Amino acid sequence: PAPHGGHRVCPSRVERRVGRARHGEMNVSQLIGLSFLAVCSIFLHIFACAIYDNWWPMLVLLGYMCVPVPIFMFAILKGGSTDRSGLHWTEFATSFFFTNVLGIPFLLHHGEMIETGSLVLSLLGTFFAVVCAGLQAYLSGSALDIYNLLMGEQ
Repeated sequence: PAPHGGHRVCPSRVERRVGRARHGEMNVSQLIGLSFLAVCSIFLHIFACAIYDNWWPMLVLLGYMCVPVPIFMFAILKGGSTDRSGLHWTEFATSFFFTNVLGIPFLLHHGEMIETGSLVLSLLGTFFAVVCAGLQAYLSGSALDIYNLLMGEQ
């Protein structure tokens, strides 16, 4: 007799389900990989500062914190409005903050406040952060969720 009065489940089916995550969920190896990318990104930014004993490149981390703010504000303030102007301002502000994340290291290097090595390490850290965010959105399916939230679709 099957436990709990239900049907017997073939062990091979159970074993096959353990390694797979449902749509919108990530398994442990994917989370570990994303965590590794995020830690590498932050480490590269700190290393860019520490190796030359110049902490100006840490300004990039402030930009990281500002990038999602327009999206959150739009989601909170949108209400039931179907007006697209708020969406366009959200896209503009998000792009503005992300461009600052890319531009700050170049401006600091042009102003001779940081060395070339620090510039490269900071840009490499930004690259890892972008790859991490893109993979997270792809693996969890949240990119489509954010798009639907912004477009007002269910």
